[in-house]
Amino acid sequence: MAERTYTSAIARLRLLPEIFTGSELTVLFGWRSAIASSYLAQWRKAGLVKSLGGRSDVHMNLVRNPQADPEQALRRAFPTAVKVGIDRLRAAGWTTQIAARPEVAIPSATSRYSVEGFDLVTRPAQWFQTAKPGTEQTPEGLDSLRPAWALADMLSRAQDKRVRNAWLPDPDDIDLPALGTPAHQDLQAACRSFGLVPDAMTRSGYAKAYDQLNAQP
Repeated sequence: MAERTYTSAIARLRLLPEIFTGSELTVLFGWRSAIASSYLAQWRKAGLVKSLGGRSDVHMNLVRNPQADPEQALRRAFPTAVKVGIDRLRAAGWTTQIAARPEVAIPSATSRYSVEGFDLVTRPAQWFQTAKPGTEQTPEGLDSLRPAWALADMLSRAQDKRVRNAWLPDPDDIDLPALGTPAHQDLQAACRSFGLVPDAMTRSGYAKAYDQLNAQP
């Protein structure tokens, strides 16, 4: 009988990329799914691996990178995911509101489940085409809407009676860019793409939308 050779967890994880899936474990090491799941549980307990969560089967290899980026893991689970919402406005200095978790849009046709550190929201396939001109792409991590487009998306949803739990920040906590600036021009382009009226991004237009949203029973 051939002698079995012990391979440490560290050695195995060094063979895996920074972001990997359970399926890759079964292929690389010739394991059944149940065995792969058992090893993953041990590695998580030992602090060698951090899983994205939910039904994603995507994991961060902390041996390869102790500061593994969860956005890369989320992108592996949802390749077309886009960061949206108030976090995009705060990053641009347009508001002081702080999101509890970054809001990330995924296609409606995708299985939706909870993952650690992100608030996943769904959008129809057409939305991704509408938002494409205002989407900043990145080779690593998640793509994201520019602030003008994130605000236009929020306003569009606030005015759509089919959308539940739409939300807008208080007008006093929104610092809209001045007329004639590139950021304001981007706002106008975002308004056109999302079918909003031209004055939607003025201070009075935004305040009106905010009041209408909060007046709904």
